[in-house]
Amino acid sequence: MSDDAHSSLAQVLFVEDSAAEMRLVNVLLTQAGVEFDGHWVTSGEDALAFLNQDKGFESAPRPDIVFLDLNLPRLPGDSVMQHMLGKEDLRAIPCVILSGSDFEDDVINAREQGAIHYLVKPLTYEKLCEVVARTSRLRFRRVGNDLQLQSAH
Repeated sequence: MSDDAHSSLAQVLFVEDSAAEMRLVNVLLTQAGVEFDGHWVTSGEDALAFLNQDKGFESAPRPDIVFLDLNLPRLPGDSVMQHMLGKEDLRAIPCVILSGSDFEDDVINAREQGAIHYLVKPLTYEKLCEVVARTSRLRFRRVGNDLQLQSAH
């Protein structure tokens, strides 16, 4: 793949403390032939450092979308969302919640804090693709037999 094609891939930040969940997302998208630039962090503190290009993440790209677990060590996911809402340069990044809870109050609270989607674990390829298809900043592009997830801006 050329550097130009590689640079047009969507930058996807996954904030998830479960290695099994992170492997599942990677396997689902890889099996489907989806190419993207994925970045994984395992805590709310690391998510903030990545988003702010701080504390070891100085060269981190600006994500096109964030998949955020709510139940994180050291700093919960809702605190990460509140931080994103409070910073003008982060507010426009779509945030998708990953949660084991399907309680209506949790879904409503996440949406009130700015989440564009709320996915209940376990994740499936269909759920991930539905979110991408409904996110205007991202698009799929077919390259040979593979799909690339690209930023639309």
